[in-house]
Amino acid sequence: MEVKVENLAACKKRLSITIPPEDVKAKFNEQFTKLGREAQVPGFRPGRAPRRLVEKRFRETVTEEVRAKLVTEAFEKAVKDQNLDVIGEPEIDPKKIDMPDEGPLTFSIDLEVRPEFELPDYTGIPVGVERPAVTDAGVAQLLERVRESRGRLEPVPAEEAVKENDLIFCDLMIRAGETMVVDKQGVRLPVAPIAVEGIRLDNLPELLKGARAGETRSAKITIANDAEREDVRGKEAEVRIKIGVVARVALPDNLALLTAMDYEDMDALKAGLRRQLESQTDADYSRAQEGAVQTWLLERVPFELPVNLTERHANRLLQRRLADLQYRGIPVGEIEKRLGQIQNATTEEAGRDLKLFFILDAIAKKEKVEVSDAEVDARVKMIAIQYERREDRLREEMEKQGTLDGLRQQILEDKVLRLLLEKAKITEPGAEAKPEEKPAEGGAAAGEAEST
Repeated sequence: MEVKVENLAACKKRLSITIPPEDVKAKFNEQFTKLGREAQVPGFRPGRAPRRLVEKRFRETVTEEVRAKLVTEAFEKAVKDQNLDVIGEPEIDPKKIDMPDEGPLTFSIDLEVRPEFELPDYTGIPVGVERPAVTDAGVAQLLERVRESRGRLEPVPAEEAVKENDLIFCDLMIRAGETMVVDKQGVRLPVAPIAVEGIRLDNLPELLKGARAGETRSAKITIANDAEREDVRGKEAEVRIKIGVVARVALPDNLALLTAMDYEDMDALKAGLRRQLESQTDADYSRAQEGAVQTWLLERVPFELPVNLTERHANRLLQRRLADLQYRGIPVGEIEKRLGQIQNATTEEAGRDLKLFFILDAIAKKEKVEVSDAEVDARVKMIAIQYERREDRLREEMEKQGTLDGLRQQILEDKVLRLLLEKAKITEPGAEAKPEEKPAEGGAAAGEAEST
């Protein structure tokens, strides 16, 4: 068998394979011999028909089988002999390959291969990430957020004025000249700087300050240049709000909060919140360190990616992003206007994801990092606990969806990043180096001279 390898593009090759006539003939003979033992031909008992009748009757069927077997076997052997690391499944349709009546069988297959690159010395990667501090102020802020989450929404008396962070039920209109940007009835708005359908209303608390149920307030705004709707960017618009009902969150007192959170006293609750913040900041710190390692690798390992693989991954990310925008209620027309921008962002993200995948996978092979079935089982169990799911059912779903392999790869990448961080040079930004001790006047040399 003769094999020629042609470079078509980055990570894309063409295999041109020629199977000699004797191999083609041998495969035909093998298939007809096998078929002759069981072939049913009218007038003959099974397996007793003459070879020439079997060949005449089943020539077309056997030709398809022979072609498929020859192409598959030749491709697998060529990939192995040429030491090609193929990505994905090449599109091979034997029916499109002509089977000659005589002579060799020749065909070509285009395929994508894993990119080749040199790994840098990743011992001592500089990682200078500041560890977030857990302060008393941070604990106090978290305490208030927890208190607010346990609050009850209660209507405000009609004679009482609107306050910041109240909730109003109102009719909202935003008009830019003749263009109606927003026209909603019975909408629920927090009295805080917010965005409605991509239009920022930063002055909402000021606009509604002192208002009461039944009142209408209006103001002029300039729509930001980064608003979702391109046709109204930078334009002056009128905001009109007719207030219906005003509601306010009634916050629980300390005793009610302690009862709801099952703590004995406020000191114990604050200690628990501090532990929660410390755990969160530790996780944020670890992610920031991993991000620094990833950025270092991406900057030092340049290579081109397989085009088709990148396009497939970018398309998956794009579909996920579009579904998220639709779930958030962004109008289809606005999504279509931003489609080019979204596609560029997802293409860039896909390229970064794939480069990291190949780099970390190469390091895993070099360092002989592997993932055991027990590690996958443990991760599945952890996910099941987090989502309050039965472990066996979650695993069954993941197997059906084909996400277990992705989970295994994620565990592998996590292990590689931990390995790199163990080898890294960790520094704390802003940490002052200890000043070198200066010898006393006269210096150590003088003392030594005197001692001699």
